[in-house]
Amino acid sequence: MALLEQHVLGRPFFDRNGLFLAFNDCQPVGFAHAAFGPNEDHTNIDSTTGVVCLIMVLPDHPDRSNIAAELLKACEQYLIHRGAKRIYGGAVRPAAPFYMGLYGGSEPLGVFESDTIISELYRQSNYEIVSHTLLFRTSLVNYRSPITAKTMQWRRSLSLNFTDLPTPSHWWEACMMCNFTWLELQGRIAREPNPVATVTARITDSQEMPDFDLAQHASSFVTPDMSIGRTLVAGLMDIRVQDDRKHKGLATYMLGEMVRELQRRYVTLFEAQAAEENEPLIKLLNAMRWNIADRGAVYLKTVAQ
Repeated sequence: MALLEQHVLGRPFFDRNGLFLAFNDCQPVGFAHAAFGPNEDHTNIDSTTGVVCLIMVLPDHPDRSNIAAELLKACEQYLIHRGAKRIYGGAVRPAAPFYMGLYGGSEPLGVFESDTIISELYRQSNYEIVSHTLLFRTSLVNYRSPITAKTMQWRRSLSLNFTDLPTPSHWWEACMMCNFTWLELQGRIAREPNPVATVTARITDSQEMPDFDLAQHASSFVTPDMSIGRTLVAGLMDIRVQDDRKHKGLATYMLGEMVRELQRRYVTLFEAQAAEENEPLIKLLNAMRWNIADRGAVYLKTVAQ
């Protein structure tokens, strides 16, 4: 209940009327949650952009498909009544108002392909796939970041600065940062006013993330933080490199330094998400030897007003 209070019910834009519960003879069998994404400048919600964040039904329920269909219908009615002109099936940044770290990874990636019931429901309900998202994951236990001639050059020329709880860029990001530990790494070159590269990660814990069996990856380099008694997990939230410094190994170096800092903080699992069309990020994560753990799809339906 505490996790739901922190990450769902306590959000400033939470509306109880968008949360639907399904019961069978007084027994809960499923739920769905409809909400809204941010406006263009991320200063408030956009009531024209609806999001069906989740539809979940007990997997062994004999009437699972019909229950899911009724929950979707309730979500659509709620969103349309409040002015939605388009409805996304499945949440992904930036239209991911809830369930960051609570569903399938460090942040929502739409509808998991393995969830065939919900995927088929959206297709039958006149939704179209508008994007696919890949979930990359790597264990930081025994992990060593790649070292190349390019990364060694950046090690000699760059100064690094880590900041806990960096200043959010806007209101929407501030809402997303609540109740999590955020870590920002800036790389700077002498006499240049702005950082040449920035990496941001969000640290959570095993209570909010998929199970990770640390015992299978015993290591003398990284050990669980026995003072907190849990496995720590991090998600890559942003990586930026100045245009004139791209394709020169800087992103690899910066991400490697973030990995080393996370290892020092006893983080044992690191995740990142990439849209399938984001070729530079996918190439970077492949070069870092991260594995694709899952794939999600985002659906879209245009609503006639």
